[in-house]
Amino acid sequence: MINKKVAVLVDSCSDVPAEIANNEYFEMIPMEVFFGKEEYQDRVTIEPDEFYQKLATANPLPTTSSPKGELITKALSNLMERGYKQVIAVCISSGLSGTAQQVGIYSKDFPELQIEVIDTKNIGIASGFAAVRASEVIEEGWEFDKIVEEVQRVADQTKVFFYVPSLKYLIAGGRIGRVAGLVGSIINLKPIISCDDEGIYYPVAKARGEKKAIKKMLQLVDDTIGNAKHFNLAVVHGLNETLMNEISTEFKNKYPNVGKFYNGDISPALGVHTGPGLIGIGVQIID
Repeated sequence: MINKKVAVLVDSCSDVPAEIANNEYFEMIPMEVFFGKEEYQDRVTIEPDEFYQKLATANPLPTTSSPKGELITKALSNLMERGYKQVIAVCISSGLSGTAQQVGIYSKDFPELQIEVIDTKNIGIASGFAAVRASEVIEEGWEFDKIVEEVQRVADQTKVFFYVPSLKYLIAGGRIGRVAGLVGSIINLKPIISCDDEGIYYPVAKARGEKKAIKKMLQLVDDTIGNAKHFNLAVVHGLNETLMNEISTEFKNKYPNVGKFYNGDISPALGVHTGPGLIGIGVQIID
């Protein structure tokens, strides 16, 4: 039986699948996206299609910021008004965003709520997978302390791999991390990027050209799954739906024992830093 006291708070860059995020016990905090003086709330007042249309002609390039305190406060107030007493807040890596820290700060204004912040040390669907697992165990009726423990456990067992055609957006957004050493080193170099143990971007592999890069990324997924009996997969895109579908078909044929499988697009706030053409793959090992 579902634990009706527990809610899940997520940020928009965790890219939680819609069928999960639409549950009544979920609340999302939108990141903010700026095109010059135009201000948007991620996945609230701007969706991916509109974002990429604007990005195509943007000069200068758009920027992002962590959610305003008032947006965090509003989200927590909404959950409290709906009767929730305990909140597990799933946030993208503190190494890439100040969101987890901000949620922790504003949580102190809600002594009526028991709030635990999970810094997933990951981004996109790899962070979202932690919220997926939270949803599963909430609906199984787990107690709050056990939910927190389990979500942290699987967050530590989740990896993201992503391919971007160009590094210029990561450079412009200041999110280049340990990938910086590759800039300009080889013509047509295509790195596969992941998050390290501190939640910072780093190049886990590299190849010349898109086809070889995708092949390496698929091998990394295979290596991550290894002998795992229970695992979930997701393939997401940023204006690259055809390639996402091709990879998804290959995965479904190769891994018939996959648990949950998700497709989706990345949030505009992530798109600011990756540009068009991204393919991201999330791998969550349950056991």
